[in-house]
Amino acid sequence: MNSMGGRESMKRSWRKRLTIGICLMMVTTALAGCSADNGSAGEAGGDGPTPISIWMSMNTNASITLKSMNEITAIKEWEKKTNTKIEFQHPAVGAETEQFNVMIASNQLPDAMFVYGDYAKLFNDGTIIRLNDLIDEYAPNLKKILEENPEVAKQLKADNGDIYAIPHLRLGEYKTFGGTFIRQDWLDELKLEKPETIEEWETVLKAFKEKKGVAAPLLFGAPPKMTTMGPAAPTYLEAYGITNNTFMKDGKVVYGPIEPEYKEFLTMFHRWYQEGLIDPDFATNDQKTYDAKILSSQAGAFFTFIGGGVGRYLPALQETDPNANLTAVQYPVLNKGDEPMFTGRSWEWSSSGVVLTNSNKHPEETVKALDYFFSEEGHMLKNFGVEGLTYTMKDGYPTYTDEILKNPDGLSVAQAMAKHFIANYPFVGEDDDRYNEQYYQLQQQKDAAVLFSKYSENTLKVGLPPTSLTTEESTEYSKIMSDIGTYRDEMFVKFVIGVEPIENFDKFVDQINKFNIKRAIEIQQAALDRYNAR
Repeated sequence: MNSMGGRESMKRSWRKRLTIGICLMMVTTALAGCSADNGSAGEAGGDGPTPISIWMSMNTNASITLKSMNEITAIKEWEKKTNTKIEFQHPAVGAETEQFNVMIASNQLPDAMFVYGDYAKLFNDGTIIRLNDLIDEYAPNLKKILEENPEVAKQLKADNGDIYAIPHLRLGEYKTFGGTFIRQDWLDELKLEKPETIEEWETVLKAFKEKKGVAAPLLFGAPPKMTTMGPAAPTYLEAYGITNNTFMKDGKVVYGPIEPEYKEFLTMFHRWYQEGLIDPDFATNDQKTYDAKILSSQAGAFFTFIGGGVGRYLPALQETDPNANLTAVQYPVLNKGDEPMFTGRSWEWSSSGVVLTNSNKHPEETVKALDYFFSEEGHMLKNFGVEGLTYTMKDGYPTYTDEILKNPDGLSVAQAMAKHFIANYPFVGEDDDRYNEQYYQLQQQKDAAVLFSKYSENTLKVGLPPTSLTTEESTEYSKIMSDIGTYRDEMFVKFVIGVEPIENFDKFVDQINKFNIKRAIEIQQAALDRYNAR
């Protein structure tokens, strides 16, 4: 950091801006972890526990039974093991970004924050501190992981080598947590195979419409809502070898919606809409209507998550129809034998983690406490809870007890987990595949995890890694892409329903060019080049 005067100047400048280029979100998908050696913050805590305040959004599953993450069984145990007193500060649901911005602008900061986003900007604005030296001295477990996994270290570090977050990592086999599921019982009844190509998908969707009479053979939500209900439209777009944002093509950054393949996709999807093969209400769906169409057997295929989606939908469907069945379908391709490239695979670093603020009076103890979750003991606590209460070891395998799998209070598996430990949403530490293997209780879920993982490594060839933008780049890029994203989403709906004729596609591309997509691509390419040079 610079002098105190320079730092205060940066803070004053920052307080004039009430927004920040950081993306915060509630994470409710099913996740898990794996790790190293033991460690404790107890020695650094002095005579009494070290107080540490952490700002973090409250997970939905946890909020059902708990008022604060302080009540989680594993957190209480963590405090004992590390001689700390943790105070979680949770923003109001739906107001996370607004409250974060106000907190940063007022400079009323906790000791630490669990966030996603532009860490370099937070550092340059004087909000958080650099962690390299602290990790070297006080986080031996994390340090060992980074030394043994250079690609993970590359993802975590900024372009200049700085580390700003104690990370949430996914080093196991499972890195794809959702995809398209189909009514397998309908396929069986109609004597149809699972579709692989776009042409085969069209045959199946027509059969669902004509022979089953369903309103939404293919169910999905329009942008930006499909981030809630799953990226169904990009899934079919990606069969054409592009996606609806920036990605890598032959090692260079390109923007999918201005590629000629996007016109081919829109032409096909508009025809499907006209023929009633996709949900006629896709532009107005919300999560409630999305769920209702699935549960009333009006949807033949749809995107959902393996854990919280299939685990909720399939049992409910079978209560009404014991023969109902949902199975995973491979990501679609254009030609038989092609391999899907875009599979929703996450990177080893989820781009989330705990940062330490400049208000932290106990940085050494904080880092040491967080490093506990990368130890073998802490890893087990994070992913499985307390032995004897939430899991037992059977032939060397941590097996969840009935407190989790058949909760006596009627909690779902996800809710019981969230009450006792932090495996099914991101937090500091590593995911553990053995968590997923038990969280996915249904055979359909287990099969889906294997199917969606089959081609997941292909995504590394086309997906942009976790690059870092400079403060100036971030501001400029966000402005450009905000305008483009809004326009792209509006025009997607118009093209699909036919309000905008596909003949106007070139005008669509021209407008995106006027929004300066070329400059946005240049910014991302520069960031990619710096990332590759790390």
